[in-house]
Amino acid sequence: MLSLDDGDGFLHYEIAMSNGDAAAALDFYGYDDQFRDFGEQLKNFPLTGKSTVRLQIGENSPKWAYYMLLEVFCYQPNGASAILVDIKNHLEAPYSCDCRFYMLTNPAELNRLGSLLSGWDPREKSVLNWPNSNQTED
Repeated sequence: MLSLDDGDGFLHYEIAMSNGDAAAALDFYGYDDQFRDFGEQLKNFPLTGKSTVRLQIGENSPKWAYYMLLEVFCYQPNGASAILVDIKNHLEAPYSCDCRFYMLTNPAELNRLGSLLSGWDPREKSVLNWPNSNQTED
């Protein structure tokens, strides 16, 4: 989270993700519980071998300022998991961003992320780092 907005309850978030080869970042506005439902779903991921958990912010349309899709799924029967990261900022060139990549992970790390997100209060702790969540800052 970057800052509080002007009294309307929105927070200014910045999310940055990387798989080591590709990276993307997005600034957007949302409420303090923006990630709570996503986190609750991740705490028990996967429920089945075909489980999918999604978080979408904005719309994949030029009518919106931004779009982010995080889609978590298993790609192996042993539970090996991935996160599809799809981010667009819908700005004009040369400021536009259109990035899609996958982050490989496992259910235990996703469960940990779910616990972090479902209990996160960005008004109390402004930064949440995952998988190195022990490095959170105020």
